[in-house]
Amino acid sequence: MMNDMIQLQSILLPDTDICAVSQLYYHKTGSRIDFNGYFNLFYLEKRKKYTNLQSLSLCVRLQGYRELVLVHNGVDLQTIVLTPEQSQEYEIVFPYERYQEGCFWFALIKEERASQSHISGCYAGEIEQEKFRQVTICVDICTYKREDYVARNLRLLKERLFDKASLDVSKHIKIYVVDNGNTLKDCRPIQELSSLYADKLLIFSNKNAGGAGGFTRGMVEALKAKKEAGFTHILLMDDDAVIEPDALVRIYGFLTMLKEKWKTMTIGGAMLREECPYLLYCAGEWWQNGEIQNPHMDLDLRKLDHAAGRPLTEAGHEYDRYSGWWCCCYSLEVVREDNLPVPLFLHHDDIEYGIRNRRNGIVFLNGIGVWHRGPGEVFPGSNIYYDTRNNLIEIALHQKRKKRRAAGKILFRGLTSAVIRLKYEDVDLVYRGFVDFLKGPGWLYHQNPESLHKEIRNMACRMYSLDELREKLTDREYEDVARQIDFYQKKSVRYGVQNGENRKTRASMIHFLTYNGWMLPADKAGIKVVFPADSPFELFRKKRAVLCENSGRNVYLTKRDYGKLLKIIRVYLKTALLLSCDFGHAVGDYQKQLTEITNQKAWEGYLNLR
Repeated sequence: MMNDMIQLQSILLPDTDICAVSQLYYHKTGSRIDFNGYFNLFYLEKRKKYTNLQSLSLCVRLQGYRELVLVHNGVDLQTIVLTPEQSQEYEIVFPYERYQEGCFWFALIKEERASQSHISGCYAGEIEQEKFRQVTICVDICTYKREDYVARNLRLLKERLFDKASLDVSKHIKIYVVDNGNTLKDCRPIQELSSLYADKLLIFSNKNAGGAGGFTRGMVEALKAKKEAGFTHILLMDDDAVIEPDALVRIYGFLTMLKEKWKTMTIGGAMLREECPYLLYCAGEWWQNGEIQNPHMDLDLRKLDHAAGRPLTEAGHEYDRYSGWWCCCYSLEVVREDNLPVPLFLHHDDIEYGIRNRRNGIVFLNGIGVWHRGPGEVFPGSNIYYDTRNNLIEIALHQKRKKRRAAGKILFRGLTSAVIRLKYEDVDLVYRGFVDFLKGPGWLYHQNPESLHKEIRNMACRMYSLDELREKLTDREYEDVARQIDFYQKKSVRYGVQNGENRKTRASMIHFLTYNGWMLPADKAGIKVVFPADSPFELFRKKRAVLCENSGRNVYLTKRDYGKLLKIIRVYLKTALLLSCDFGHAVGDYQKQLTEITNQKAWEGYLNLR
């Protein structure tokens, strides 16, 4: 019986075009280099459970190294003597059958007298020919006026995949770019690539229906071309993220080996922080009672015990996780004409779809993901509306028990957080999100998403520049605010992350009993500067505050206002009344009418494609 060898993941090195943090690729000790960084580890447990991989080989071309060592979880297994003087290819077999969990990697011992050194290669796996799965992937990129990001990622995919005919995956991918902003036609680099790779790259102008509308347009087009193009999977990718092209090599290799039980499994993508590229924001979150759970946020992947730790390497949690659409690969047996996303415009579309299809299972692998700006870099603005409305839709569709209680918790916490943050515009956004949820799926489908978005953006808090802030403060006040911003940013650089982790103020009984100090006299001493990830309890008894994005460029001056508080109390009462009287009816509508707005015919109408 003949077997096939499949490239599973490339040996990666630091790259200024993608990521230059060396510890994500290897660690050096003297003349020894262990290729045990996050991107070069080979996870065993997930391969054993989900794939038919039979044997594993390291296929490398080397020069300038005198020894190669095979390693499992820090234990040297075998040493191979090399010929350092000349460039030579090696194929070395790992003892894959002997180990069930942990990680393989390899180490090289440098020949100090060598005039030059070189390394390139991959991990390759063997599988019985009859168990090999034919895979062709449609890469679905949704964009809205992000020409520079899209051009960069397409260039990287061209150089690292399309131009390398030796890579199997290069023959089995097509890229669909859905242009919600209708601006790519004027971007020369993208148009040149589109002409050069007309058989690989297609651009679709689309109605601006947000991320949900853009990604779903790609799904619809992939389903139309499924038979002719041989598509088996669709990979959703954000436009404003930095991708490691080898993610597609890894996705393709993994999919070709899936066991029958897991043939429709989803491959999720990790998010690393673009502003701090060695920090893992998440690799699989889950949703419960209206809340997103992410216990391993901001793992430092430069550390081996994090990159090779159980939270990332263990199999399991296939049915309780979802992946963000910054990088997420679905089977086209899951994405079907009768099973498309809800038209949510943006935010939580990936969560709802992930929950709805979780019975197919999901897996996360090292090196499959993107670098993206961290969610805690800016204040949420108009996203408050979408987070509220769409979270309530998820509760209506997927919360098993005590839906009203979960919804009330989301609503009243959102209103309260807005008040104690002195960010009063958020109160209107939370309430509007609730009211629009109550209008039901029919209203959601028939509203004009772009017009609604403009209206919601006009309701949100508008940040302004430091120069504008200077005009609103005395010189002394401005200097104090500038000092606080400078201190925070220096501290952020020192700790390597701008997430406010070291600034959190925990709520105590006095915070709750006094409504975060609103029932006490205001502390008039100075102006408090708070950042997006700071606890709202930082503003305990504060009379004035400056809300400042992590960049330090955009700010907003606010103050305690009892007149606004009285108006907000009325919003609390109206919310409680609507929750009591109308919530149950809306829940029933969403449950009964979901399929009417998530099928291909409905989406073609929504996007004006017919």
